[in-house]
Amino acid sequence: MKKTSTAGLALAASSLALAQSSVTVYGTVDLYMAQAKSGNTSSVRLEDGGQTASRIGFRGTEDLGGGLGVHFTLESGFAPDTGSGTLPGPAISFSRQSFVGFSAPWGQIDAGRMYTPMFYALFRADPYGINSVFSPINLVAATDAQPGLTPFAARASNMVRYRTPASSDFFADIAYAPGESSAPSHQSGNFYGGSMGWASKPYYIAYAFQRARSGSAAAPVASPATTTYQALSGAYELPAIGLQLYANYMRNTSSLPGVPTAKLASLGATYNVTPSSNLMFEAVQRKVAGTDRSQLAWTLGYDYYLSKRTVLYARWLRLLNRHGASASLATIAVAPNSGNGVRVLATGIRHNF
Repeated sequence: MKKTSTAGLALAASSLALAQSSVTVYGTVDLYMAQAKSGNTSSVRLEDGGQTASRIGFRGTEDLGGGLGVHFTLESGFAPDTGSGTLPGPAISFSRQSFVGFSAPWGQIDAGRMYTPMFYALFRADPYGINSVFSPINLVAATDAQPGLTPFAARASNMVRYRTPASSDFFADIAYAPGESSAPSHQSGNFYGGSMGWASKPYYIAYAFQRARSGSAAAPVASPATTTYQALSGAYELPAIGLQLYANYMRNTSSLPGVPTAKLASLGATYNVTPSSNLMFEAVQRKVAGTDRSQLAWTLGYDYYLSKRTVLYARWLRLLNRHGASASLATIAVAPNSGNGVRVLATGIRHNF
């Protein structure tokens, strides 16, 4: 009996040794000082997220052996200028990301609150990484001249996602989030989306879409309203001269009667001025069918890396609203139907830990 118990303990210890786990605390603190103007209103502000959004997170992995593993991420947004939480705030919550997943040689499956596949497709073809408030690609979330359109979702809750292995040049990302409503299925809201493409330096190209349905038992309808976003994204790197080029073509539609289609196109570039500094530029144009209301936005940026973790940056953003349009960027309020634009000059610091 004693020999059997000893053998069992040795086997258990051997099994535990195969399962190695780790937990990492990570985050970003980003603050900028800006002078902003829209119409006759101007302001000086200290804000968060000029280079990338501030956050704190916990990331963990467990190696199960045989190419299998378990991982999780808990990530909370916060505003360093006030200490309050964001998304939605002011309380701190893990609303940026909160998921657990299983990985294997055939890919990984995650469940929880995560970025959408289309967000990642745009992220890789944006010199500002779309997580910055100064990225003009944030115009994809504008609903000016499209009443009733469901805004673009960078994240989705209650989502299940499959991803191909990161080592593969070809990639696919598929996600679905049920509406979790007690109403009949044709009335409950849900979300699904996906992306696929090829990423092998110096090339990156991807197609992505996401579709969100909305409806409720309180206001039953014959069929739910459906909003669809699509994007074709690409990037090309010329390392010999330190230049990266980016382009996106985006389109959104709604099944609601009378909601016109919007089309957006972007071009961007990053130039490595020195090994520790980058110059960036990106412009986006948004047009809505059947109306003269439109937007043209651009951002000129400069990053200077003091180290691998700390960067000083400057941004100059302009947004032009045409023919009474009133879209907004960089959290600057624009008077409805005013045609007022947005101008922001900013300088800031970002530190990763």
